[in-house]
This record gives sequence, structure tokens and C-alpha cells, in this order.
Amino acid sequence: MNFDIIVVGGGHAGIEAAYIASQFHLNVAILTIPGVGLGSAPCNPSVGGVGKGQVVRELDALGGLMGILADKAGIQYRTLNDSKGFAVQSSRVQIDKDLYSEKAEELIAKITNITVIREKVESISPGFEIKTSAKTYSAKKIIMTVGTFLNGKLHTGSEQSFGGRIGVESSTGLQDLLSLIKTRPQRFKTGTPPRLHKDSIDYSKLEEQPSDANVRNFHCLSDPFSREAEQVSCYLAHTNAVTMDIIRTNRERSPMFNGQIQGVGARYCPSIEDKAFRYPEKTSHHVFIEPEGLTAKTVYPSGISSSLPKDVQEAYVRSMFGLENAKVEVYGYAVEYDVIDTTDLSITLEHQELPGLYFAGQVNGTSGYEEAAGQGYIAGVNASLALLGLDPLILSRHESYIGVMIEDLTSNTRDEPYRLFTARSENRLFIREDNTLIRMAPYRQQLLLNTRLDQYQSEFLEKYELLLKFCDETKISENSILLQEFSGEGDLQKLVRQVSVSEVLRQAWLNPVFALERILSEFSITMHHDLTRTVAISKKYEGYIKRNEGQNERLKKMDLMRVNWEDIVGSGNISFECKQRISRIRPQTFGQLKLIEGIRPATLAVVAAKAL
Repeated sequence: MNFDIIVVGGGHAGIEAAYIASQFHLNVAILTIPGVGLGSAPCNPSVGGVGKGQVVRELDALGGLMGILADKAGIQYRTLNDSKGFAVQSSRVQIDKDLYSEKAEELIAKITNITVIREKVESISPGFEIKTSAKTYSAKKIIMTVGTFLNGKLHTGSEQSFGGRIGVESSTGLQDLLSLIKTRPQRFKTGTPPRLHKDSIDYSKLEEQPSDANVRNFHCLSDPFSREAEQVSCYLAHTNAVTMDIIRTNRERSPMFNGQIQGVGARYCPSIEDKAFRYPEKTSHHVFIEPEGLTAKTVYPSGISSSLPKDVQEAYVRSMFGLENAKVEVYGYAVEYDVIDTTDLSITLEHQELPGLYFAGQVNGTSGYEEAAGQGYIAGVNASLALLGLDPLILSRHESYIGVMIEDLTSNTRDEPYRLFTARSENRLFIREDNTLIRMAPYRQQLLLNTRLDQYQSEFLEKYELLLKFCDETKISENSILLQEFSGEGDLQKLVRQVSVSEVLRQAWLNPVFALERILSEFSITMHHDLTRTVAISKKYEGYIKRNEGQNERLKKMDLMRVNWEDIVGSGNISFECKQRISRIRPQTFGQLKLIEGIRPATLAVVAAKAL
């Protein structure tokens, strides 16, 4: 009944927290509500996406779980932003949601120091005793990953019920569980579309989107392009004028607009009602028809999440080309739920009012499986390190999207669900999918673990440095057939009589990955695809990155600089308004201080001057 760490909730945040904690040989429990599988996907059946694919790869390089599970359950692979630069390209994997949860259950069950307890939590004492309907458990650290279940309320038209998702009851309020911790007065909202029977759709009228065999699997230790599950296609449909007219005509029946729902939804993941009234001039919106699994009878029409009444949902679905005879198996709904104020959390995701209590996932006001998983890892690893008396793991926002997210969340109160995307990073030319191992290896090394992953990373870094040196020092003669091949679209031969491989890879008209693979083959050198790709793209962006490298390095050092917020508040050179804001957030680093809304440049200058 006694554990080092108890994780409350078995979703994407919860299993990541437990998985990384188990690597430190701690005694871990996952306490999850009955009837819900581990790592379940109640909304869209996919992993990855713009900004999110980078998070999954960062998790994988740090020893996380999501990339492993996504590859085991992946049934369609795509690269988003494929026509744009490498910096914003992101992998997205359609998953068999039942298979994903099944594999999560199997993997967690094999870990002897993780105990899964399927009971509903009734209360948590400040002394970290957790009471369920059956027993009492205790822990040294607790990680709350309760998703949308705190006071969850579902809406479909005028129909309302309590629950964190369809078919599952909600949890009581956080203050009933743990009276010392307050939730935000403003509730958040998320939604899901109606699920359609897969055999009721005319796919011949839709645009097929097959799986891309050239997208690399997420798990860095797996074969890059072999698939563990059968691959299937998704399909693209569109709304039309009739669709949008049906939605607009029923405005007063929408809980979103008649006052029934008070919660705030994500601006970057709007419901179809939001789209209808936010863009009144637009009638055609993408609707991605995504299978929910290889044997599932339902598909997920991404892009039309709704809380409209059932008859309206049926009408607008059947107004779309190819969906004229679509049968709704599960109606769409919105869910309102409680969230905490993440400015009460430290950058380790530990609550500042109750040390030893950590929060991760949608309860922190974020949206998305990937964001939840990233937070779960950070909470799990830092709870573990704290138990062992080791320094916390803090990811820099200049080197990772997870770092961007954590700093964003803990530095300011969110007025809507937080979603991660590439534009949130100031350093996105460097924070790419292809160089994730290079970026994350130093952080993984801080954990002092020695697994197959750690050995692989060490070897990868060594070979990476050797290949960089090869590119810089190897020259290609003007008479080389390679130079003739690469000069087809540009004027490479006029640069100099001989050019280095690095110079070749920087040419705008060349695909650097193809070019480096071709060069290596000419020199009879065989390298792993991951290594070749990382070096080739790194060389492609090298000039742009070096241009800002000095400034970025200075910013990074400043951002990671520790600050004492109490000393700052006690200073006589800072305005009363800034002191109030600093007292509210309690920043631990200069970077966190800098992100606080309303902090004046003069305040930053005073703090920086004292530090220097």
C-alpha cells in the first residue's frame, strides 16, 4: 500500500510519468479509474502533427514511451508541411486506438516495479494518503494526471451528463480531493466529432491519402521504415454551403452559443460551430476521414467536432459529398472540466504550495496527447530525481519543444487550452525532428542511466562528429562526376575549383539528404539513414544557425540563469506592479521571469545587471 510515487490517472501523461520513474528502480503505482484502458485515445486516433511530432521524438530520445507505442499501433504515416523547409516538417501517425492501449497495457504489465490499481480516488490528504472506495494508499510523491475528469460535464445539444468522456464517469472536484489546491475559476472545454460507421461512406467520392512509406518510425531504436501494423489510407472530404447553412441556422440550439457551455475552448482546434461563425464567408473546410482502428467499425471525421443536437449532427454530416448515407455511431459532444492555474507550478511541474505534488496533462490546461505525454515525462522524471536527491531536469526552450511548453505554462496564466506548434519556438531552425537525438542526448546523460538507448545515443554522437568532420574536410574535384550531377540546377562549379561536401550540401537547389547519400556511396561509405539525414540537414541550415548562434547562446545562458524571486521582490528598484506579478509566478530562472506578462524591460535590466 506504500509507494515511492503514485500517479493518479493512466492516460498519456500518467503512463509517461510512471514509465520514466520506473527506470530509476522506484516503487511506482498508477491509480486509474476503472473501465478506462491505459494510454487510451478518447479523441482523435493519431499521434504527432505540427510541433507535436517533434515532442514525440524528443520523448523517445529521453527514454519515453509514446514513440514506442505509436510505432506498434501505427496504421498510417504522413509528413505534415512536406512542401516546406525541414525545420517545420512534422511526422503524424494514425493509430489503431484499441491496439495502442492494448500495447500500453502489455508494456506496463511487464515492468515489475509498476503496480496498476483500478479504483476511483475519493480523497487525498496533505500527507499524501490516497483513499479509494476500497483501500488507502500512501506515497512520497504524487503526480496528478487526471485529464478532463475533474468535474467533467458532457454536452450534446440540450442533453447533459457528468463524465470525463463518453461512457465514463467523472471525478469529483480537485478541492474535494485535496482542499489545499485550488482550480481556476474559468473552466476549459474540449470537443469531439460524431463517429461514423466506416461502411456507410462512399470513399470513391473522397480524396485518398495513403500511408507514406518514407516517413521514419518514431522509435529511434527501431528499423526506420518497417511497419508493425497493417497500413491503411485516410480520406479527405469537405464541408459545403449547405453544411454551413445547417450549422448557422441552428445557432440557438448550440450549447456553445446559447449559454449552456461556459468553458473556454482551444482557439487552434475549433469546433465546426466556431468555424461557421468565425469565418462566415467560408463554406469549404477540410474533413479528414480517419479510421479508428483496423477492426474498428468507426471512423473519426477530424475537423467537425461539435456539441450540436443529434439531429443537427446527422443533417450536416449527410450534407457532405461522399457522406450522404453516413450512419452516426457515436454523436459528438463537448466536455467542460476543471483545470489548475499552472503559474502555481514550478518549472519541474511541482506545486509550489504543496511540495511533492506534481501536475501534468490536460488538468494543466493543455490540449493534445503529445503535450500531455511531454508534461508527464517532466513530472515523472523530476519527482524521481527529487526522491533520489539529484538535480532536476530542466529542458531549455532553445533546445526543445517540451522546454518551450513547460516554460510557457509555468510563466503565465492561460486563458484558453494550450496547444503546441512550431511558431511558439524562437529557435525552430534548430529544434527539428531530424536532430532530436543530438539535442536530447545531453539531457538523457544527466539521468546517469545506462540502457540500450543510452549506449545507442553515445555511439550516434560519436559517428555524428566523424561525419561532420568528413563533410568539412572532404573536397570534391571540379572533374568529379558528382559535381556535374549536383550542378544541374545551379552554378556549383563556379564557386571554386574544389568544393567541400559541406559547401555542396548548403546549395539551395539540392536535397541535402539525397546529395550526402550519393556522395557517401561514391566514397564506398555506409552510414545509418538517421545519421546521414541528421548531418545533411544540419549542414543545410548551418549558415543560418551560426548567424544567430552567438546571440542564442547568450540568451540560453541568461534564460537558464537561476533567480531568487524573493530577492527581486525585496529590491527597491522595481515597480510595485512588477513585484506583484513576480510574487504571483515565483520565477526560478531568468527565462521564466522574462516571459511573465507585463514585466517591464527596466526590471529585467536590474535583475540581469545584478547577476552579471
